[in-house]
Amino acid sequence: MLTSGYNQLFLHNINTFKAQCEKNKEYAAFYPSFGATEHEPAEFLIYGQAVKGWKPVFDASTPFDQRSFIRDAISYSNDRYKEKNHSPLDWVNVYWSKSSYSTFVNTEAERDFYPSISYNTSRSFFWNVTYKLVCRYYGLDEYGWEWAKKIVWSNLYKIAPAAMQNPNDEECLWQEAGASALIKSELDEIKPKFCIVITNDTWWQPFRTQLKTTVLHTQKDSIIESVEAYGQTRIIVTTRPFAGNSDNHASRILELLR
Repeated sequence: MLTSGYNQLFLHNINTFKAQCEKNKEYAAFYPSFGATEHEPAEFLIYGQAVKGWKPVFDASTPFDQRSFIRDAISYSNDRYKEKNHSPLDWVNVYWSKSSYSTFVNTEAERDFYPSISYNTSRSFFWNVTYKLVCRYYGLDEYGWEWAKKIVWSNLYKIAPAAMQNPNDEECLWQEAGASALIKSELDEIKPKFCIVITNDTWWQPFRTQLKTTVLHTQKDSIIESVEAYGQTRIIVTTRPFAGNSDNHASRILELLR
């Protein structure tokens, strides 16, 4: 898990954002999710753009208890269904399809932990690339769940509208400095071997500047956009098409890891 210093940065980012954002709009906060346990250091730190429909939720006009807020943020991203030895990221596997949900969620306790939702994660290009990449790197069964125990999942921007949408340009600007500090702290504390940024280069550009990464080479094509280094971590920035070939994406990234 992350340190108290990281948690203070996380709260500072929320408070800075609250001082600038719209007063009548709700926002969701995202805390990194650790599929890998503390006993198995994560080689992969994988970034999306921003999370939508996450918790906890806050608004600019309502005071909040910072201690309980950070506790709720950590819990929402990192609680796991212990009765089946699930990782905090196994929700992706549970919600993969209607069939997977009905197979793995049967009891009242299971439904309490995994309430029914209308969205299937198999529709996500991000998660399709992620599980295929991790399974192929480690030689895991692509129909199994072990991939979810191998990664840490984060997002470039930790704050997004509670409604299902990405932060707009202004909302990104309000948190850009704080988000950059959080990413630096994540890289410094987790020390992943690989950082995979499945967003596109435009989303990554402000963070490249703030982190002062070493650009090893750019490769502007339909998949790979940049390969960079931050300390001992290799960063690979990819495109994120609305609809694309996740097999090709995973294979191209894998070529750069070997």
